[in-house]
Amino acid sequence: MRTEAIDWLGVLATEEEIRNNNLGRSNCIVNKWDTLQFYLKVISRMPGQASNTQYVVCYSNRLDNEAIIDNEAYDEDVRIDDYVKQLKNYFFRFNYEENQAGYFVAKNIDAINLSEDYYPGKGFTTIPMIMSKHPVYPNDRVYDNFEELENTLKNDEYVSKLNKYNTSGLDNIPYLIFHNTETLEYRIIGNFTGFDYDVTRGIRYDYNELKSFVFEEDWYDDVVSFENNNSLLYVGDYVHKKIMAKLDETEAIAVKEKIESNQEEINDLFFNESQDDEWEFIEHFEAVAKKDGLFYTKKDLINFHAAVKSSSLVILSGLSGTGKSQLVQCYAKALGLIDDSFHMIPVRPNWNDDSDLIGFVDSMHMVYRPSDAGFINILMEACQERNKNKLYIVCFDEMNLARVEHYFSQFLSILEMPEKSRVLRLYSSEYESRLYNSDKYKPTVEIGNNIRFIGTVNIDESTFHFSDKVLDRANVIKLEIIPYTEWKTGEITTKGSFVKEWTYEEYQKLIRMPKDNMLSDREREFIWNVHEVLNSCGKNLGIGPRILKQIAKYLANLPINSNNENISRKEGFDIQFVQRIMTKIRGQREQLTAIFDVESDKSLIKLFDEYSDVSDFLKSRRALEIKNQELNDYGYTL
Repeated sequence: MRTEAIDWLGVLATEEEIRNNNLGRSNCIVNKWDTLQFYLKVISRMPGQASNTQYVVCYSNRLDNEAIIDNEAYDEDVRIDDYVKQLKNYFFRFNYEENQAGYFVAKNIDAINLSEDYYPGKGFTTIPMIMSKHPVYPNDRVYDNFEELENTLKNDEYVSKLNKYNTSGLDNIPYLIFHNTETLEYRIIGNFTGFDYDVTRGIRYDYNELKSFVFEEDWYDDVVSFENNNSLLYVGDYVHKKIMAKLDETEAIAVKEKIESNQEEINDLFFNESQDDEWEFIEHFEAVAKKDGLFYTKKDLINFHAAVKSSSLVILSGLSGTGKSQLVQCYAKALGLIDDSFHMIPVRPNWNDDSDLIGFVDSMHMVYRPSDAGFINILMEACQERNKNKLYIVCFDEMNLARVEHYFSQFLSILEMPEKSRVLRLYSSEYESRLYNSDKYKPTVEIGNNIRFIGTVNIDESTFHFSDKVLDRANVIKLEIIPYTEWKTGEITTKGSFVKEWTYEEYQKLIRMPKDNMLSDREREFIWNVHEVLNSCGKNLGIGPRILKQIAKYLANLPINSNNENISRKEGFDIQFVQRIMTKIRGQREQLTAIFDVESDKSLIKLFDEYSDVSDFLKSRRALEIKNQELNDYGYTL
C-alpha cells in the first residue's frame, strides 16, 4: 500500500467535483460505521512532484479539532448538512495512505480557518521554511536569527533536514523562507541553482548569486501556515510568481566566482582530451553487437553509452522486436558483466505500487517479504563492501507494461540524490526489532553509483505513457533501424584488451563531471526561450533546472575521436533536445498549435533557425514533424 508522507493542503471538495469524478453522489455521507465520511480536495503542489491523487477520503473520527463538531444526535440529513457547513470554513493539512480498496485516506489531519481571500480554484505552492529557535528534527541545526542562516549558506554548510519536504522537488524551488518567531517576519533567501543532500546533515545549497529580501506586507494574506509545523509554508501561486520575479531583480548579497564561457571555450575544454581507450571500448561494443546479430549505427551506440554514463536512468524505446533488450545485454557483455553482475527484471502488468518491486512488511507473520522480482537482493549485494568495486547493470524489461510512477515512485525520488544520500527505505525503523528477518533485511538499503539502471519500453495500446516525473529523470532513446540492405555479416573481431570484466573504478574513470555553467551562454539562452514558449502553452509544460544539468553532463561524457564517427557537440545537443525536451511536449491541438506554426511568435522552427550556431537541430526538426502529424491525425500528441 502506498503512503504519502508529504503534508498537503486541502479544502472540502464540492458535491459537483465528487460527482464529476465518479467518486459518489455527495461530498459527505454517514458510512456503515456511523462515522461521517467526506472528501478533501488537494489544493497545494510540491514543485517537481504532483500529488498522486486530487481527492482523498477523510473520516470525522480522524479529525482532531474541537471546533468541528459531529452532532450525532441530529437526524442524518441535518447531521450531514451541519457538518458540511463547518468543514467549508477550514483549510486542512494532511498526508494520506492507500487502503486495501484502493482509496486514498487522509491521516494526521490538522485544520485552521479558511482565509478571507480564498476562492475555489486557488492553488498553493509548498515552500520549505526554517523557523528561528525551532529545530526541524531533534539535534537539527537551530537558528536564532536570519543572519545565522545567511552565514551558513555563504559558508557552503548544511542548512537543515527540511522535514516533510520531498527533496526531489528542491531542484524546482530556488528559495527558502525564514520565519522569525519573535518579530513574526518572513524573509526570502535563495536564487539556488542546486543542492546536495546528506541523510544525517540535511540540505546544502549551491548558488551563483545569493539574494535576500523581506516578505512584502500584502503577501502575508496569501500564505497558509500551521502552528505545529515549522518546516513548510503554503504560498499562494500568485505570490510565488511574485517572489520568483523579485529574485531576478534583487541585488546579490553574496556572489560565487563564475566561469564565464562561450561556445568555443567550452568546446576546447571538452573536446581536446585524449579518449583513445574509451574509443577502443566503443569499437568493441559495436563488434559485440554485430556478433549478436544487432545492426545499429555507431552513433546510436555512442549515444547509448554516453547516456548510461551520465544518466540515473536510460530508457530504450522503439518498435517491438528491434533488439532493445538484446542491446542492453550486449552492453553488459562488452563490459564483461556476466552471471550476477547483469540482471534482467521483467515488469508485470499488475504492478500497482512500489511493494511489487521492493517488497513489504508481512505484519501477520512479522517478516519482511522482498518482491520475487529479486530487485532488493541485487541492491543489497551491490552495496556490500566486498562488491563496491563491482559494476552492475539492472534492466527493467518492458517497464511501461505497468505505470512506472506507481511501482517505481520511491525509487525515482532517490535516483537524483548524491551517492551517499541514495538510501531506499524498505520499512519503518520501528519494525526492525520486531521482524524475524531484520538481520538480513535492514530498514534501509544504499544505492551506490556502481549500479546502472536501464529500461526498455514498447509504445503500443498495451502500455502506459510516462509522466513528467519519469521523463525528468530519464534519457529516452528511440533506436533507429539500419536499412536491411546495409546489414553486413562476416567475420567480426574484437579487441582482446577489452574482453574483460570492467570494475566500477575503471568505468568511473570514463565519467566526466561538468563544471558550473558548462552549457554555453547561447545554449542556455536557447533552452530558456524554449521553456518560455512551452510554458506559455501550458503551466505544466517547461524545462526545469534539472534537465539543464543533465544535458551538460551528457555533453561532457561524449567519447571523442578524431574521425567523423564521433558525435559532435552540436549533434549531441540536438540528440539531447529530442531525448530530454521533445518527450515532454504533449497535449491537445488547441494547446500546442502555435509551436508548429512558422508564422507564430511561439514557433520552435523559428528558434531552431535563430540558434543554428548551437545546432542544426536535424533530429529535433524531424521529431517536431512527427508530433505535428500526430496532432493533425488525432488532435493530440503524447
